[in-house]
Amino acid sequence: MTQPNDAASIEEGWDEALGVLRRCVTPAGFKASALPGGYPQVWARDAPITSLGAYASGDEELTACARASLDTLRRSQTELGMIPLNFDTRTNSVTTENAGAVDANLWFILGHYFDLAANNDAEFIDSSWNSLERALVWLRYQDMNACGLLEVPEAGDWADLYSVRYNVLYDNVLYVAALRAMASMAMATGREPRSAAAPSKSYQELAADAARKIRLLFWLDRPWDGTKFGEQLEVLREERLEWFLLYQNTATLTEMPYFLPWLGFREFGTTFDGLGNMLAILVGIADEDQTATILRHAEAAGANAPYPLRAFYPPIYPGDRDWREYFRSRNLNLPHQYHNGGIWPFIGGFYVAALAARGFADSAKAQLARLAQANRLGKLGPWEFNEWIHGLSGRAMGHPLQAWSAGMYLYARASVRDPSVVGWWRGLGDGRA
Repeated sequence: MTQPNDAASIEEGWDEALGVLRRCVTPAGFKASALPGGYPQVWARDAPITSLGAYASGDEELTACARASLDTLRRSQTELGMIPLNFDTRTNSVTTENAGAVDANLWFILGHYFDLAANNDAEFIDSSWNSLERALVWLRYQDMNACGLLEVPEAGDWADLYSVRYNVLYDNVLYVAALRAMASMAMATGREPRSAAAPSKSYQELAADAARKIRLLFWLDRPWDGTKFGEQLEVLREERLEWFLLYQNTATLTEMPYFLPWLGFREFGTTFDGLGNMLAILVGIADEDQTATILRHAEAAGANAPYPLRAFYPPIYPGDRDWREYFRSRNLNLPHQYHNGGIWPFIGGFYVAALAARGFADSAKAQLARLAQANRLGKLGPWEFNEWIHGLSGRAMGHPLQAWSAGMYLYARASVRDPSVVGWWRGLGDGRA
């Protein structure tokens, strides 16, 4: 149960978060950080995530900025349908210094869905429809072997300094959500529930296929059953999904209390992907038992300590198979830092929302209070809404005044108070959980 001082801190955090977002407003949309030395770009993943808080706040200036972000990204789309990683508000041009990212297209589609869920404005969706379709077609070309899931290059998404690769949980959960979002937006605008570029299957059929394969590939049923296991291997083999690693690693995989972070050719990741698993809960890919198992693990393993929530846990160390020397870039991805075991307050917002969405009201309130404490931390002063926090020291380490840290705090607080806000995600579910 939260204490009175927790309640006061939660409310103070709401006001402070609104202030941060207002400082991130530009004509082009939400820049990722309010400080010039932070991230002065409109990022294709940060802005739609930030918009969750903007829409939940009901603030007209912030909701208008959320839409401006989508308009900027739409105008910057390539002729092949790719949404750029970011748009620099200083030069009014697309930034090319970073590699492309699969999740840019995914969050672009979901950003439009969140706008529809919050504002019920089908005309805005209608005006963006051609761009949304092209964004989805580009995504479908990332399924390099026609297995129904996306194949993602190493460091090819938000974890752009980390060694997830190939069939990545986070991207594929978002892919399911984006396909369902397209179905909802098609219905809202009176369109056919299938892509003109690929009419053989509806959006919902594609989403159901991808969700089934995530459950089949990323989570081995427990307790172990030899007959069911054999059937699972045969299905995976038939559908061009990695089956041999399950055959070789049955004992290890039957004890994993969460969805695996990634799977590749004859190999798989074993760290707990906090963001990917929270999204699996929100989107409804995790059933009731899996949800309870994931949330118990986050608590028992300390992935939510000292604040919610670590990106990937436990950390990877030099000498481990998945350690990369590029982890040392800018002294960032050392153990317990950045993606490698660091705490990200924006992921903490998804954690609180997942707890609230699944009816764990007391836990959601308690974690919201801890999230307020995390966002209150600062290197130079209080309420810095810092980018990330050291996993051991619990001290702020990243850029201050981050839009998505503030936005997801607003969304987390709204999720605890208003069931309709987490209902935006239930609209992307398939009724399993």
